[in-house]
Amino acid sequence: MAKHSHLSHDQRDIIHQMLNQNCTFTQISSAIQKDRTTIAKEIKRNRYVKDYIHAPFSQKGIKLAEKQCDKLSHPPYCCNGCKLKSSCMLKHLFYNAKKAHEHYKEILKNARVGVDITEEEIAIINKNIVPLVKYKKQSVNQIFINHSDILYFSKVTFYKYVNDKIIDLDNLSLPKKVKYKKRKKDKNKENKRDLAILQGRRYEDFLLRIEKEKKLHIWQLDTVIGVNEGSKVLMTFLMQETNFMIIRLLDKKNVLNVDKAFTNIKKDLSIPIYQKYIDIILTDNGSEFYDPIHMEIDLDTGEKLCSVYYCHPNSPNEKAELEKNHEYIRKVLPKGSSFDNLTEEDIQNLENHINNIPREILGAQSPYQLVKEKYPELINGFHSQYIEPDYVSLNPDDIISTKKQK
Repeated sequence: MAKHSHLSHDQRDIIHQMLNQNCTFTQISSAIQKDRTTIAKEIKRNRYVKDYIHAPFSQKGIKLAEKQCDKLSHPPYCCNGCKLKSSCMLKHLFYNAKKAHEHYKEILKNARVGVDITEEEIAIINKNIVPLVKYKKQSVNQIFINHSDILYFSKVTFYKYVNDKIIDLDNLSLPKKVKYKKRKKDKNKENKRDLAILQGRRYEDFLLRIEKEKKLHIWQLDTVIGVNEGSKVLMTFLMQETNFMIIRLLDKKNVLNVDKAFTNIKKDLSIPIYQKYIDIILTDNGSEFYDPIHMEIDLDTGEKLCSVYYCHPNSPNEKAELEKNHEYIRKVLPKGSSFDNLTEEDIQNLENHINNIPREILGAQSPYQLVKEKYPELINGFHSQYIEPDYVSLNPDDIISTKKQK
């Protein structure tokens, strides 16, 4: 059950409806897969007072309502499900999904004024670091030592983000809070973050690794852009030994969508198969790949599954096999093509056709045939399909559903 991620508008709507039905926090928790304490905090943070004197989220008005009615100091902390609300003459506190979501966005906006951190970076910290503090009871020193690739800023900044409620922690969750002197703002934040992530993951580290360990399953990772980076893009993931390529359609070229794609890859394969056949992921320095922990770790157990390494900037030759496979994609989807109307079925068709093209470098076998022979578990996990040689095509009319309909 997720305990530390932000609530969506849909989840707030479910809370609203179930409060109106007088459901318990346990029932609401089960419905939206969030912890009871998360629900309690959500209601107390975003309930509003309904009268003609105070502003809706006035703390003075809310405290006055609590003082008038002792029930408002206990679950469910609002009047939504109270049978007496229509006749009660006391001040009322209500929870409304729309008002709550607007209030949440306003709080978030105000909290982040002047904050030198992106929403994607916050999401990575909440996903990877917060559970270690909350549930593993690790100290701040410990997480800074083990995760300098994520916590590239100072401890002072970390505590500031906690105080400002930017990170999903509170001071009570911290095993020990230490006071530090304030330091001048680091103007080279991006460079500092890059260096932190690359520590132990540079291309030179990759070369040393493959020199020491000969039998490794190496995968190359990249993205293919459509009309522009703001629209849908393709994420390509290729097994170097076999040229077997997986393609995923991302809504946008960013770290959150790459994380989502890898969550699905782990789910498709299962963690044991993922760990068995993916030893190394070699990718470029695109910011969309700047959450290596999500690719490397089983987030449920904390076990390391593989290692991520980064090529030198502007060095496509360092993952030449994947770049070569991109030529097949471009025959179907030339540069400047929009990917926005593509479907998951289109991408699966494209993937299947490319993987069934025989290669001289593979001894005249296709990537599909080679993987089917050596690693059949990957074929099953990725739901790859065989295509008869005479039916393999890179004609868009044979692959893209909108083309087929014309």
